[in-house]
Amino acid sequence: MKALLKYPLSILAIVACIGLLVILNKESNRRHHLLTCQGLKVQVLDSARGTFVTAADVKEYILSEIGPWNGKRADSILLWKIEEMLAGKAAILGSEAYMSTDGILHVDVRQRTPVARFHSSTSSFYADASGFIFPIRKKYTGRIPIVDGDFPFTEDKDFKGEITDKKGRAWMNGIIGMLDYIQNSKTWKGAIVQITSSKDGSLVLVPAQGEEKFIFGFPEKWEEKFKRIEKYYKYIASREEGKKYSTVNVRYKGQIICR
Repeated sequence: MKALLKYPLSILAIVACIGLLVILNKESNRRHHLLTCQGLKVQVLDSARGTFVTAADVKEYILSEIGPWNGKRADSILLWKIEEMLAGKAAILGSEAYMSTDGILHVDVRQRTPVARFHSSTSSFYADASGFIFPIRKKYTGRIPIVDGDFPFTEDKDFKGEITDKKGRAWMNGIIGMLDYIQNSKTWKGAIVQITSSKDGSLVLVPAQGEEKFIFGFPEKWEEKFKRIEKYYKYIASREEGKKYSTVNVRYKGQIICR
């Protein structure tokens, strides 16, 4: 008899728990319906890597494009709309908006992190590690490499996004990979002070020391090319101290051409 009673009692307990959850959910929805927004707190999660987007920027975006928040009912604030609006800002990688039980609207933002700045006679822009390009922001405080000259692609001055031209996108990915190699190299980090591109995308590198300019070619097979530069310093520059070269061409496999 006890065994027969065991299962009905278990079912009743489950039903009671479900009923309690429904009641609590209704009460939570009722409280949320009555809750009004008491303020906005914006947090830029990765601000330690450089100030590219500030909390003040985000508040201004929300105020101008979504509207004021104080005193509004919580259920009238469309959190998804805030996130969608912020996703359209070039400097913002992503965001999360939520309302806490004390009536504070929270917006957590992740900013794009530029890995290089590009400057030509007609345009200037940043690129992040994915190759996404976006306009210059003067308030940015981080120090990043600069690539100047002309570039093998053409986009509108205020363009943001991935480069549409296939060859141009491959060139940009090559630049980013090369800069990452330099940044993580004990030998080359801080040793290159200028990178200049020609219209076809070939590069010239200027080191911090010496008078040579290194004709590097396209941003590909950079590890092999940097090894050829190392060989130049070890076997040529060190043995011909009285002779100075203005250009050292390392773009071709197995060749170091000094002029």
